[in-house]
Amino acid sequence: MRATMPFRPVLHSVAVSCASLALCSLAWAQSAPPPSGVVDLQASAQVEVVPDLAVLTLVAERSGADAASLTAQASKTLEAALHQARSVPGVEASSGGFSTQPRWKTVNNQAQRDGWTVRASLILKSADFNALGKLAGQLAQQGMQIESSGFELSNALSEREEAALIDTAIARFKAKAALAARALGYTGYSLRTVQIEPVQGQLPAPRPMLMRAASPMAADEASAVPLASGRSPLRLTVHGSVQLTR
Repeated sequence: MRATMPFRPVLHSVAVSCASLALCSLAWAQSAPPPSGVVDLQASAQVEVVPDLAVLTLVAERSGADAASLTAQASKTLEAALHQARSVPGVEASSGGFSTQPRWKTVNNQAQRDGWTVRASLILKSADFNALGKLAGQLAQQGMQIESSGFELSNALSEREEAALIDTAIARFKAKAALAARALGYTGYSLRTVQIEPVQGQLPAPRPMLMRAASPMAADEASAVPLASGRSPLRLTVHGSVQLTR
C-alpha cells in the first residue's frame, strides 16, 4: 500500500512564500522615494468671546450630632431652593452632590468624632446674570451658602464661534497652500489630507465666593450677587498636506 503524502510541507512552503512577499513589499515601501511636490501645512484661527452663561454653586450645610436629622434638614433646604429657583424664568436649576462627613476633635492627643457635617449642593445656570444674581442673594437669606461662581459658553454660542473659526482657519490654510505653490514654481495644488482639531479654549475657573447665609429678610431687600464675565480665548487649528501641481 502506498503511503499518503502529508500536507504539512506544502502549507509550510505557502507560509514561507507569503512571508517573503510581505518582506519584499515592506522593503520596496521603505526604499521608494516620497512623492514630490507634497507640502505639509498648518493654519490657526483665534477669537475672544464673552461667555454667555453664568454658573453658581450653592450649598446647604448643616452640622451636629445626629446625621439623620442633619440630612433631613439639608434635604428640606435644598428642595425649597430648587422649587424657588425653577420658578424664575431663564434659570436652570439642578441638584449637585450630597455628602456626609464626620467632624473630629482632639482629646488627650487623640482624635474623637464630634458629630457630622452634611452638605447638599445646588447648581444654577442662566444667561440672565441679573436675575441669577438676585436669586442667589435671596437663597443666601434662606439658608444656602454661595460656594463658587463661574461662566460657560452656551451650545448656540459655542457652535457659532466654532463655525466661524473653521471658516477662518481653512481660508488661511488655502492661502498658505497657494503661496507655497507660487513660491516653489508650481501653478496650483490639490488637497491630499486635512484634519480639523477640536476648539481649544480656557474659560475662567470657578471662583470661590464663600458667601454664608445671613439674617433672614424680605426677598426684595436681599442683596443681589454681582456677576460679570471677562473675555475668554478660543483657538482652532487645521493641518494637512497638499499636492503641488504644474
